[in-house]
Amino acid sequence: MSQSALIVFLVSFVGGPLLCAAILRLPRTVTTLLILAAGVVISMSVALWMQSRDPLGSLTLMWIGWVLAVGLTAHAFRRRAALRWHPWITVIALVMTPLPWFGLATARLLTPLTG
Repeated sequence: MSQSALIVFLVSFVGGPLLCAAILRLPRTVTTLLILAAGVVISMSVALWMQSRDPLGSLTLMWIGWVLAVGLTAHAFRRRAALRWHPWITVIALVMTPLPWFGLATARLLTPLTG
């Protein structure tokens, strides 16, 4: 595994769950949901705008948008679900945050085959 792949791996599998856990500790209010939703839209919009200018920055913003979207979804579920489901929602959200790494790893694995 190259050094850059190792950094992406660590950020995805350590940083993602930590960021999501911090998001899940925010108060479960409508204002928090709106701020998270705005963060997702802004992050993805800027990532799309930066795609041709700075691919790594664009990829980073897409990943941040993904983590915010996972946190937003978990917050919405936790607002409506019974208390007994809250730990499960948290675990599922924390497990979901590194999923984009598998897409990146698959793309890097298949690049020599297509190029």
